[in-house]
Amino acid sequence: MNLKELLLDHKQKFREKLIEAVAKKNTLTKEEVIDEHSDFIKEYISEKYRSVDEVIERIINSEKPILLNIRRDRSREDKCKLCEGNQANVDEITGKYGENIEVIEVSEDKPEGGALYNIIFHEEAKEKKLPLTAVINKGKILKFWAGKSVEPSVYEIYLKRI
Repeated sequence: MNLKELLLDHKQKFREKLIEAVAKKNTLTKEEVIDEHSDFIKEYISEKYRSVDEVIERIINSEKPILLNIRRDRSREDKCKLCEGNQANVDEITGKYGENIEVIEVSEDKPEGGALYNIIFHEEAKEKKLPLTAVINKGKILKFWAGKSVEPSVYEIYLKRI
């Protein structure tokens, strides 16, 4: 799975939903919305995706493999037991691979975290399954896991392939 392609697909689906919503609210056809409000739509999508675009660009442009960790904010009182439990596994991989990988942690509470989660975990789900971790190399998602603790040896399988 290519992260850039997933992002473009997600933006396109959001654009379609936005056009439908604007059309319905203003009793216009979709074509009228596109003709009359294309600048608004483009600007709105650009603003909405700005923070996640930056994170994805950082991931894609990294020379090192990425271990992405989307988890609940550490400062929240309602702790995510799986996030906390999996953190030791992420820390072990970080300690073992050190400078050879880049670990990017994003809180699902932040706009870029929630968006990135939905871009990667694009299945229909009633609630988010945290943490979401992924091994990514040059924008290609080699493997991701959601809602489970992943043993360091499993992460290593994918990191060693790089």
